[in-house]
Amino acid sequence: MKIVHICLAAFYVEGWGYQENLLPKYHVEMGHTVTIFTSDYVFNNKSEVGVREETEYVNPHGIKVRIVKRCPQKGTLYNVFHDFAGLYEMLEEERPDLIFVHGGQFSSLSKVVQYCKKHRKVKLCIDQHGDYYNMRLTTLKRRMLHRHLYGSNMRKAAKLGARFYGVTPWRCEFLRDVYKIPEKNIHLLVMGGDDNFIRFDQKEQIRHSVRTGLNVDCDDFLVVAGGKIDETKNFHLLMQAIEEINDPHIKLVLFGQPNAEMEECISRLAESPQIRFVGWQDSYAVYDYFQAADLACFPGTHSVLWEQACACGLPGIYKSWHGMRHIDVGGNICFLEDVSVGSIKQAILDIYHGEEQYQKMRTVAENNGMDVFSYRNIAKMSIDF
Repeated sequence: MKIVHICLAAFYVEGWGYQENLLPKYHVEMGHTVTIFTSDYVFNNKSEVGVREETEYVNPHGIKVRIVKRCPQKGTLYNVFHDFAGLYEMLEEERPDLIFVHGGQFSSLSKVVQYCKKHRKVKLCIDQHGDYYNMRLTTLKRRMLHRHLYGSNMRKAAKLGARFYGVTPWRCEFLRDVYKIPEKNIHLLVMGGDDNFIRFDQKEQIRHSVRTGLNVDCDDFLVVAGGKIDETKNFHLLMQAIEEINDPHIKLVLFGQPNAEMEECISRLAESPQIRFVGWQDSYAVYDYFQAADLACFPGTHSVLWEQACACGLPGIYKSWHGMRHIDVGGNICFLEDVSVGSIKQAILDIYHGEEQYQKMRTVAENNGMDVFSYRNIAKMSIDF
């Protein structure tokens, strides 16, 4: 089958571990012919917004990536409504059997709908990564933009039978309530972990190697956390909880880069003998930290690392968020309703001292989580009509 993945609503960054990177990778592995459309808007090596010079390239997974240029708007370099030149013509050139749109928040989605209306046998999928928290529809302008411009195109796609994927239950609700997509068109397609990076057959060696490097004993209870480190993630509260527990057999490894506001706080707390702060880590190393740990702890806002930890078969403690309980696959998760140093500390101690409870969590995590959050399985589900 010929599949075109369209990544025009947000930045597409080669080598990152998001849906738009991993679904095409596993679709190729399944034997499909895959092309990615992305914009000429990109992050450069300094994480600044730049312009792509190439018009087409082949990525490390053998996927052809074609660049779609934004239409300039008067007085600006790029169109703020994400209008792209030549998108319809490029679809005609590729002649896909299935189009997978990553985020419908660009005005040229109308061209995709136009193409599917002409070619009725083409299947269309649109995923949704925005919700009330990260979309922030706080102004009339933003509400009008989403409900009317983007929403109108999505509703036209729904009338053609498009399948809409919310990557969390909350984002499924967002599709229904903001864009007015019919329930029958909406499905949950979770994010997950990259199977090629999760080396289950080497788990014991990885556990020993990582712990040796951290100066953590094999029988210590190791908690792992990390990612973007800002105040909303509450990692500083987790670090304080570990410091207050003050048990030489309970340790925390934290990875990530603190923002300017948190840098001094994180640096000070990292001096605790029970805490190992390892800074920024690439995706490969993150999976190894998950496999070396006994418990994940994410007491703040959601990130894809939640699902990645679950994909590694790791039980965890997570902040309770409406519409984010999909990571609980039968008892692998302890949710915190109120997040504080005290509540985090108590949750860790309850699991540490409750050996039977912990073993139940671990069994569920390994038996269920590793399947539900496997990107190889998610990729199959995404195009299973």
